[in-house]
Amino acid sequence: MLKQTALSALFLCLPGIPHTPLFAEDKIVGGPFAVNVTGKSATIGWVVQSGDVKVGETRLVPVLRSEKVTMTGLKAGETVNYTIPGGLRGSFKTAPAKPAAFEAVVFGDTRTRHDLHRKIAGAIEKANPDLVFHTGDLVTDGLDTEQWPRFFDIERTMLSKTAFYPVLGNHERNSRRFYEFFDVGTPYYSLDWGGVHFVLLNSDLGNAALSAQAREAFWSEQLRWLDEDLAKARKAEFRVVVMHHPPFTAMKSRQAGDTPVKAMVPVFERNKVSVVFSGHDHNYQHHLNQGVHYVVTGGGGAPLYPVDAPIEGTTVKVESTEHYVRLVAAPGSLRMEAIALDGRILEIFELKP
Repeated sequence: MLKQTALSALFLCLPGIPHTPLFAEDKIVGGPFAVNVTGKSATIGWVVQSGDVKVGETRLVPVLRSEKVTMTGLKAGETVNYTIPGGLRGSFKTAPAKPAAFEAVVFGDTRTRHDLHRKIAGAIEKANPDLVFHTGDLVTDGLDTEQWPRFFDIERTMLSKTAFYPVLGNHERNSRRFYEFFDVGTPYYSLDWGGVHFVLLNSDLGNAALSAQAREAFWSEQLRWLDEDLAKARKAEFRVVVMHHPPFTAMKSRQAGDTPVKAMVPVFERNKVSVVFSGHDHNYQHHLNQGVHYVVTGGGGAPLYPVDAPIEGTTVKVESTEHYVRLVAAPGSLRMEAIALDGRILEIFELKP
């Protein structure tokens, strides 16, 4: 088992783990952060800039590489402190072995208005959650290498103190950088934490594959996997889904036509999902349909959108403001608190198994 006091030394000598040493010209521009955290294992990642590519007379594009180390032999529910090469420190908690109290935060759409994004990240840091879920659109263009160091700079302190679970938004454009930085092996996956089963999906069908046929195959397989995964998690007290595109929206401009995520609604209902979190719409929305709560939390900094068309009999609460959602879980209870940037409580609601 890895001892907390020895973690920093072990990072440089764990057998079988590739590591690129820092050179004089290298600088860490992202992280450290913990991803893929379970009760027994975790991956620590950081992003290194090794130089720049000069484009034209003034533009410098950073040359980035992703570094990571995976560790096993951890104890469920413990706090792990670590130090990465270069001396930066971080910490995270591992998942509890059984239903237990914990706190999480869900937020998203941080791609622009970086001053507000920084304030939201600061507020989340003070909330000190055990894990953080990002509903996508971390940056404006995931293919643009220049944008990632700014994202990591804004969220550096917050990310160093928690376990991080992002999902793809349409603005990530299915970039390989997303998969590299956050050690995401598949575009959809699930995890268990303290009696709650979390499912993270890729709702960005438009960027999922190049051809229409490949996109259709991807979507069909994801729906099949989702149904199977949720069915296996029936013993969990709560089942929570995180994805980018909302199945229900109070924005008039978004209500025309059927969206692909509508096909997921029967799967959620059949498997008694407690709450579905999404982003994409830059505001706060809460809908309730056939016993499933749908929460839109896209107030992480991107320009706000209006909520001008509440759905009769479905919409519970809407507000166009910057915010994040705090989850307070305990055995037999899951409480949601939507918190505005100024600290105002937008809404509180609690679920029972």
